[in-house]
Amino acid sequence: MLLAAALIGLKFFASKEQAAVQRPASQDGQQEQQGVALPSAAKDYSAVATESVYVPTQAMGSYEMFTLPAPVMALKGACEGGSPKEIMEAHGKTWGHFTGRRAAFDTNQKQEIYTYIASYYSCLALARQDITTCNELPGETEANGFKITLDDSPLGLCRGMAADMLFRAYVAGKAKDQQNCLAYIGQWEPTDQGRVSAPEFCEAAAKGPEKFTEYGREKMPQYFGIGEKMMAFTKKVCGSDPVCLANNGLWEGIRTGSPGKCPPAKVPHCTALAEKNQAPCVDIIMEMSRRYCVHYKALVKGSGGYMGMTPDEVKEDLRLKAQKKAEEEKTRKELDVITKQTNERVRKLIGKQGGE
Repeated sequence: MLLAAALIGLKFFASKEQAAVQRPASQDGQQEQQGVALPSAAKDYSAVATESVYVPTQAMGSYEMFTLPAPVMALKGACEGGSPKEIMEAHGKTWGHFTGRRAAFDTNQKQEIYTYIASYYSCLALARQDITTCNELPGETEANGFKITLDDSPLGLCRGMAADMLFRAYVAGKAKDQQNCLAYIGQWEPTDQGRVSAPEFCEAAAKGPEKFTEYGREKMPQYFGIGEKMMAFTKKVCGSDPVCLANNGLWEGIRTGSPGKCPPAKVPHCTALAEKNQAPCVDIIMEMSRRYCVHYKALVKGSGGYMGMTPDEVKEDLRLKAQKKAEEEKTRKELDVITKQTNERVRKLIGKQGGE
């Protein structure tokens, strides 16, 4: 579908899991504003199927070296074991796609944490107006018979969120670099990309919602109804449709530079975009920590304290504990014998002294 990329962007802010959070007025936020410099390779592009449509190059991130920028790694967590640094160190152990047979988060829980991380990087991309920020995240991969598609990967989720919002900002005249339009088209399937002329599409979008709507009505009539509700440039196209109304709130927040008009889960993103500032993105990491702590507490309880361990590791730990307990019991019995013998000798000695 031509506007399938917009659906990717909707996955996150329509989620009931993601709650609105308050921006921390602390030095942590100031620290985060510094961000981290992207390697030069992160800004490379490679051409795909049709005219002047570009997508970022392959991901530089990996699941083996999964991490976060240094400033947020220094933040405190919502619980012991739930700081950003501890969360990333636990990747592949208590949570993640490749935990094997370890006692770990379930599928929905681990995907939620990946989504928060993708959301954080998409927020950085909005502050920088550079979707290649997402390239720092791992993408499609396959290991041990388990395949992660691009759409489900942190990279794919990040691109979907960032491309959707940067394109809206492009239409609103808030992010004028044409790459913000081309990156949006780059999210589509090749067959859908071939349905439009990328230069014409982006030229119409750059002229604002009215001209873009005219273009859509003329060039994409079969998708116009769907696209109109996804872009939601006016409330009147929505009726009582809650998703369309959320889309309109997102548009109004971006268009007016008023983050409070955006859906609650998107307020950090809208603020980062409006202020060109990475500090609001900290909210997403802090919310991730809170959600991680909820799952972590349940995992500790459900695993009997063996979170992040394989059945063999649990078995070995139980064996060592049993061995230690047996050794302690043996030592206790030996001490009891020695104590009993000592008491007997003392009683005999006292008896002799009393008889003299």
